[in-house]
Amino acid sequence: MALDQAASPERIGDTGVLRWPGTWRVYVATRSEEIRADAERALTIRDGAGQLVSVGEGIGRHLERGESYARSKHGLRRWLTGQAIEGAWSNVNSATVLLYGVLPTVELCGRAPEVVAIGRAYLPGDDPRLTHLQARLAAGDLGENDRPLMQSVLRAAYTAQAMETGRVRSFRNLLLGGVVMLSLIVLSVVAIGAIWPDAVPMCGNQSVVQAQGLMPAQICPTGSLRPSRGDVPLVALIGMLGAALATAASLSTRSELSTRYSLAVVQNMLKAPAGVATSVLGLLILNSGFVPGFAGLGSQPAILVWAMAFGYGQQVVTRFVDQRADNLLMAASPLTPAGKGTRAA
Repeated sequence: MALDQAASPERIGDTGVLRWPGTWRVYVATRSEEIRADAERALTIRDGAGQLVSVGEGIGRHLERGESYARSKHGLRRWLTGQAIEGAWSNVNSATVLLYGVLPTVELCGRAPEVVAIGRAYLPGDDPRLTHLQARLAAGDLGENDRPLMQSVLRAAYTAQAMETGRVRSFRNLLLGGVVMLSLIVLSVVAIGAIWPDAVPMCGNQSVVQAQGLMPAQICPTGSLRPSRGDVPLVALIGMLGAALATAASLSTRSELSTRYSLAVVQNMLKAPAGVATSVLGLLILNSGFVPGFAGLGSQPAILVWAMAFGYGQQVVTRFVDQRADNLLMAASPLTPAGKGTRAA
């Protein structure tokens, strides 16, 4: 029995049709062809009719829908909602579950360890379906009657995977919103400082030194003796440099997990406006006299060094975002088994 092959890998990989092509489309195409070949072979071996034929038709429909999602244009709305990628993988996973309903018994038992591995990746260790299947596998007496159990474990694992990847996608969108809002705020502050320099004073107060007749009352980031339009933009630029150094340092210790969505780019995007914010606020606090025992910023290099230090120090704030992102990615990754009874909240 030949399953529907209306969508070929060549069409799915045709970048002339897609707006935002991605490697996940290649994985969907490859996995679809594997399932289609396994289903056709299984139906031929079992010479099925009636119920088995209907299952084969269901597999074909799911694969066709999944490939249709993979061929669709990937605009901003679908990227934010995950409609294309989730629709494609949901249908591929459903076709996989149905495939276990037509596999010959010998091959079904041979794939039991694979089902257990998928279950352990996404289900709690005390899940009754998973523990029952593990016990049956350990006893070595798997048979035709275990087919529904294996399908149940797969279905539950794929559902849990979809929920975890949905949390990652929602957090990514939340981070994007935070990046946009924080960027607009810091751009407004920089614009105000560039238009009205006295509104956001970045100059060091040296009134005590002036009394000794050694230095002027103020020293500003641009080197002038009074606030200028370049003070706040220069501090913002130096703060971004400090944030970039912190980002480069964090890349050496970060490991990218295998998930449908990546948070690394959005996490790094957040650090730039955060570095600007911490630099401007940090210098305002130092120049306000709020810090006990701090006599003030005595030179232009000192101001710029402090601005860079505050920009680098945005890690203190953004590390909580990084920790949350790591927890979500670990929960959504098949490389971190969930069989410990706990999941990332």
